[in-house]
Amino acid sequence: MSITVPDCYESIVGLSRTNCECYTVPDDAADSLSGLYIDELIGLSFIQSMTDCDNGNDLFANIEKARDNAITSFQADTNALLLQSFKMRRNPFYGGIGRVSTVTTSLTVGNYLGVRMYCNNVKSGVLYIKQIGTLFAQTDAINLLVYNNLGDLVDTLPLNTTANVHTQNVVDLELPLHSDYTDHLEYFFIYQYDGQPVPKVNDIKCACGSFKPVFDCNKPYFNTKHDTVYGWADWLMVGGINTATLPDFTDCGCSTNNLMYGLTFQVELKCKIGDVLCQDSLDFVGNPLAAAMAIAIQNKAGEILGNWVLQSGNLNRFTLINTDQLITDVANYKATYNQMVEYIVASADITQNDCLACKDIYEMAKHGIFS
Repeated sequence: MSITVPDCYESIVGLSRTNCECYTVPDDAADSLSGLYIDELIGLSFIQSMTDCDNGNDLFANIEKARDNAITSFQADTNALLLQSFKMRRNPFYGGIGRVSTVTTSLTVGNYLGVRMYCNNVKSGVLYIKQIGTLFAQTDAINLLVYNNLGDLVDTLPLNTTANVHTQNVVDLELPLHSDYTDHLEYFFIYQYDGQPVPKVNDIKCACGSFKPVFDCNKPYFNTKHDTVYGWADWLMVGGINTATLPDFTDCGCSTNNLMYGLTFQVELKCKIGDVLCQDSLDFVGNPLAAAMAIAIQNKAGEILGNWVLQSGNLNRFTLINTDQLITDVANYKATYNQMVEYIVASADITQNDCLACKDIYEMAKHGIFS
């Protein structure tokens, strides 16, 4: 499985700017936002020595793989260190929204039905929808339209229904919880109803218990306490849509019912902690940490490549002569990487998102931050 590099770190360091005709150099090898290159830490001749059927015959593919692995390590290490010093403002949620049981069999319906999700304004928060369940009386198919309250058609999702059976449809939808252009993002999951298939009328939750979700954007229930099974309510307020015409999604009023109109959602709600360091792109002019991040990733890639060379077993006269120096260099790359990561995390501005809050002294001592 290939590693997907976040846009934020795309071309943060280059592979090489060599002009040597001895190598077949990709067109994008010299792309570097920072002006740093991996082969200026560990030479192409060293990396070439490990290319074979086991390690891959493409010199620059190996360098790119090392860079991707270095970016992944950097994200994991900085996230881990951030969580040593800070705590999550709200717990992530993994689970379902909506009940399978039917609450009514009679329904006065319009031509458009669905579910409305009113988002807590969490900068760097994200809603991942993994599955959408359907509860209908007939076997059929519907198209679920996904709009936001900025007037955008975000996606169209084809869903299957099975008569009187809760049918899960796998989807892959990532939706931000924050926009600079509205106080609260909303998402509308809506399908056109023309009499078939007939939805089972399910709801968000039973009327029992202390948590009674009432959709009212003047009094959202984000900050009230909930059972962990309703942890999604820290992130979202959910209600139903039942209308004769396609709504004006920029102004849908402040209240609605608690019906789901035959839909359920399997979701993941969490924060992108890494956005503290980089959200969209790195600013090498205005952000003093950008250069440190590039140096960290360059050195981690050098460490990875150096270890691959040393472990490859394909040592030749050139690499044998320089093995001791390479071992020393790899140790230095590792030390520089660790220093940069510690500096970056210590200098991070957590106000760049709404994910993290400071720990108190007791929490920091308990987790060994002073050790």
